[in-house]
Amino acid sequence: MRRRAASARATQALQTVQDAVFAQTDAAREWHRSNLVIHGLRYCADLDLVNGLAPEGPLLDIGAAPCHMTAMLQHAGYPVVGLDLAPQRVGPLIRTLGLDVRACDVERETMPFADGHFAGALLCETFEHLRVDPALVLSETWRVLAPDGFLLLTTPNVYSLPSLARFLLGRSVADPLSEFGKLRALGHMGHVREYSAREVRRFVEASGFAIERLDFRYDRANPSRRKRILNLAYHCVPRRFHRDIVLVARKIGSGAGPGLAPLP
Repeated sequence: MRRRAASARATQALQTVQDAVFAQTDAAREWHRSNLVIHGLRYCADLDLVNGLAPEGPLLDIGAAPCHMTAMLQHAGYPVVGLDLAPQRVGPLIRTLGLDVRACDVERETMPFADGHFAGALLCETFEHLRVDPALVLSETWRVLAPDGFLLLTTPNVYSLPSLARFLLGRSVADPLSEFGKLRALGHMGHVREYSAREVRRFVEASGFAIERLDFRYDRANPSRRKRILNLAYHCVPRRFHRDIVLVARKIGSGAGPGLAPLP
């Protein structure tokens, strides 16, 4: 699917984050600004998806940094908690906007919340960064969600047109040296790997969720000539070759769930 024009509510939330970012020092702004340029429309699309799900209760944003989505959810009126490996990386923005972001290595630790605490959880553009135990992350997400709570998961599609083109040209989906280098440059892993929709579905269903929606999308707004050509190609191929996977699932049951413990 194409990304529809963002709602006024989402656009206002994005503007609030942009204003806060531009109030930071130049050194602090660089990472924020590049993320806002690349992901701003995606943030709006995800917020509109959350609005459509109409959650009644607190939300959890997993892998929150740079905390733009956390801030937009808060601006939209949702009680939201962010979890991040090292939230101090974006401490000035967290303090400026009064965000609740907590430190947690979600691949090695249990999440610091009671069972069934959240009405919904977002795992947006995070799954591809998990390098230790993505099954634990989904198991813990199931645990902290209320019965019928939703999971919104977005991640790059390994079978997108750009990825297939790289394979055909003898290149990897992402340069390993660059992606591992982000551990030191940014404090988190880059893209460990990208997944197919079938692989994401299997992970999510095995973790106790029922898939409510699974779709694909691409960003039509990038003005570069290369992107315009790519978007024309997207328009001509089945959706399964679009750039991103978008999945909405619901927690089913209220028993023990997957119940995975962190690896020793």
